[in-house]
Parts: sequence; C-alpha cells; structure tokens
Amino acid sequence: MSCLVSRLRYYLDISEDDEKLVLELEKQEVNYKARRTLNLQQQKNNLFILKRGWLYRYADLQDGRRQVLRVHYPGDIIGLTDIAMCETFGDLATATDVTLCPFQKKHLDKVFIQSPRLTALIFSLGMLEEAILLDRITMIARNNAVNRVANYMLELYSRQKIHTNNTVFTTFNMPLTQDVIADALGLTNVSVSNAFAQLKQENKILNHRKKITILDPDKLKKDLNFIDRFFEIDTSWFPNA
Repeated sequence: MSCLVSRLRYYLDISEDDEKLVLELEKQEVNYKARRTLNLQQQKNNLFILKRGWLYRYADLQDGRRQVLRVHYPGDIIGLTDIAMCETFGDLATATDVTLCPFQKKHLDKVFIQSPRLTALIFSLGMLEEAILLDRITMIARNNAVNRVANYMLELYSRQKIHTNNTVFTTFNMPLTQDVIADALGLTNVSVSNAFAQLKQENKILNHRKKITILDPDKLKKDLNFIDRFFEIDTSWFPNA
C-alpha cells in the first residue's frame, strides 16, 4: 500500500476513488542516495510524496550556520506549506536513501474537484506541519538542551508511531546525525551528545547504534507537557462523503 494512503487512512476512511486519486500522484518515482542536497527553487512548481527514507528541510543562515526546519518521513507530502508561494523556502537534504514521487501542483486539481473530504485532509496535514513547527519554536525558547532533545525525540517518535500497530512501540530508527539534531534545536553537537548522556543516566532515552528507545513515552510526555499533534486531528468540519 502507498505510504501516503496509509497515513491518510490513519485519520480518515477514504474511498477507493480517493485512493486512486492519490496513486495517480505517485506514478513517477525518483531515487536519491543519502547525503544529497535537492534545490527546491529549481522545482518550485512541484510537490513531492516521500515514498521511502528520511530527508529534512533546512535553510542556510547569513552567518554560515544552518537551521533544520522539518524532518520528512514516508507518507509526507513535501511542499504543502509552499503551495501558495511563488518562491520556496530552504532546500532538502537526504538523511538516507530516498524515493520521491514528484508531481506538479496543478495535478491537485482533480483532488480538489472530485473529493472535498480528501482535499480537507490534505489541507489539514499542511496545517499540522505548521502547528508542529510552532510547538518546536516555543519549546526551544523555554527549555534547556536536555529537554529540547527529549521533546524532539518525542516528536519523531509520535510521527512514526502512527504507522505501527505495536502497542508497546518504544524503539525507532534514528538516521539523523547529531549535527542535524543540533541544527534543528539551536544547539551544538557537544550539547546534544551531553543531553543524550544525561537522558540515558536518568533512564529516559537510550541512543544506541542509530536507534532511539524512549523507556516510558507516556511519562516523558507528561513531564515535558508534550502535545502529540500526530495522534489526532479534528475532522468534524470536513465535508460529508
């Protein structure tokens, strides 16, 4: 099954016709190796469905540093927040080997015309990305390095949990390097490393061989007042099927 269809079905029962509309957007596939940079401005008329792998969006700052804005996972539509813009913001970098399905923005017209409910859901996923980014900005402004790293691991954990039926899901792959995590949280590599060491000492999070284990996710969420935006979205306002 399509990763995007699987993600959409987590939030909403979609029809076979809706599934066909989504699959039409995934006809073309392009593969990229890890540690590749993709210039979004050169493809500003396209959106992308991430079919396999992890990549992240970043912006280069004037002082030479980098700000990582978003991490994308299989099932994400990349570029939703740019859809109304004439210019894109930032570029993409692959954290692993990835498969992308590019499609032109104008090809969403069939979705908009034929399926108002699917349109509402795709719109909501774009707003979800914005809400999570705002949460992270707020979290960075009021937390120390240890809590920033813990919050970020909960964010990554929550996004991946919606694709598993494992009720005791606590361990997930972590292909992001420490410098990517640091650039997402406004920290240094050393402070990220020290934060992981402290979280391990406190029996909260283990970081071992590109895997993260959150020992008690529910307790950690409560301790940090973490809001799991991925768990549920409000579909009460969606048009009727």
